[in-house]
Amino acid sequence: MLVADDFVPPKILIPTFPEKTLNVKDFGATGDGQTNDTLAVNEAIARCSREGGGTIHFPAGKYMVASVHLMSNTRLLLNDAAIIEGLQEGYDPPEPNPTNEKYQDFGHSHFHNAVMWGENIENLAVIGGQVNGGGVATGNPKPGGGDKVFAIKMGKNLLFKNVTHVTGGHFVYLLNDCENVTIDHDLIKKSRDAIDLMGCRNVAVTGCHYTGCGDDTLGIKSDYALGRRIKSQNIYAWDNYFESGCNALQFGSETAGDFQHIRIWNIKIGRAMKAGIGITCNDSGRIEDVRYRNIEIKGAANPIYMLITDRLRTGEKNVAPGTIKDIVIRDVTVEQCTAGRQGDVHPTSITGLPEYPIENAILENVKIVMPGGGSSRDADIVPPYPKDYSPRSLGPRPASAFFIRNVRGLTLKNVGVSFEKPDSRPPIAIVNADRVTLDHVSIADKPPDVEMMRLTDVKNLTVRDSQGMPEAEGENVNSSTR
Repeated sequence: MLVADDFVPPKILIPTFPEKTLNVKDFGATGDGQTNDTLAVNEAIARCSREGGGTIHFPAGKYMVASVHLMSNTRLLLNDAAIIEGLQEGYDPPEPNPTNEKYQDFGHSHFHNAVMWGENIENLAVIGGQVNGGGVATGNPKPGGGDKVFAIKMGKNLLFKNVTHVTGGHFVYLLNDCENVTIDHDLIKKSRDAIDLMGCRNVAVTGCHYTGCGDDTLGIKSDYALGRRIKSQNIYAWDNYFESGCNALQFGSETAGDFQHIRIWNIKIGRAMKAGIGITCNDSGRIEDVRYRNIEIKGAANPIYMLITDRLRTGEKNVAPGTIKDIVIRDVTVEQCTAGRQGDVHPTSITGLPEYPIENAILENVKIVMPGGGSSRDADIVPPYPKDYSPRSLGPRPASAFFIRNVRGLTLKNVGVSFEKPDSRPPIAIVNADRVTLDHVSIADKPPDVEMMRLTDVKNLTVRDSQGMPEAEGENVNSSTR
């Protein structure tokens, strides 16, 4: 059941610390940009945590480290001119995970090979300065190398504020089974992924500016690295700017656990070479109660992309494909669509599986400018049902604006699409759908000899006040063009 939108900054518990302050240089850290300061930094953190907690101050300087061990009740406070940077080698080896590592990529399956890592920690803050990946890899690292900036497994009350990351790695933040997380006015200039939230609860991401990301910027995910399903819940992101070589706002691909109550608003996207808004369900999780509002998207290869697959990469037995349900996307503008690593620009695609449809989705007040140029020969294409979640796996689409397949309850209200040049495909193609409503939908610049809609096995179709489309109220259509 759809509920009222509630785009309100959350009250998430943030850590507090005793007044005590330690200077990292008192433990032998040099900050000279050459010496390996890992042991000194680790000693300062261990002392602070052991004595009840407090602040570790990093004066101006460049501290070269590999696998700093984060601990509970510690705040790392960096001078504006302080830099913590990852070395080329000397990282802790990736901890063994033989039972579960086959269910997600190597980088997701291990935590210790990071510039900074923590496990079972509570009350941690990193504030100010720079924390850079430096020598870490963006793919699988060599022996002795690292591939992440921050990796935290099972953490509570985490705060990252006013931190700059000039370089990242496979991830800047890999957070698995964490709760009460605040990432506030964070800056990333270059990385593969920015944030991967794996089974996290009570999360706020606000005021962040992420550019130079080759992969996902905000990834809301849930893998099987910890050997269990973990629910993602109460995740909020607002007032951010993202650029991505893949997906700017993304669910999945890892979706072993469930997702509920996600709110994303006031987001500007400057590049998304896969999708601006991507919701993919691949591994049996249930994605429900998700709201987007006031999203500006430029440079996307796919404006909005929803997909259910039966990949089922999870350690759970006898699982079925998951669900995408109760999704509301409001007040969205999409311009300057650009082909990217996924190939040509594709229309908004909302496609479930025949037995597992996407349910109860609303797109309202959405304006999209598409490049056009599609060929009439693609109008008869039947896209496959891939296990790969990427937009390119569907191949060409039989529509220029919306490809809709296997849905149960979909409303497009006050939606407009225009084209920079003519497109010879029908703007809308709907296949195997029940309860589709088109309310004040307008398609500009359609060639006069191209039909507006191509319908196959559509039940309960309602069309109201939509340009060039005949009115309908609960109509059943086996097959037709209009």
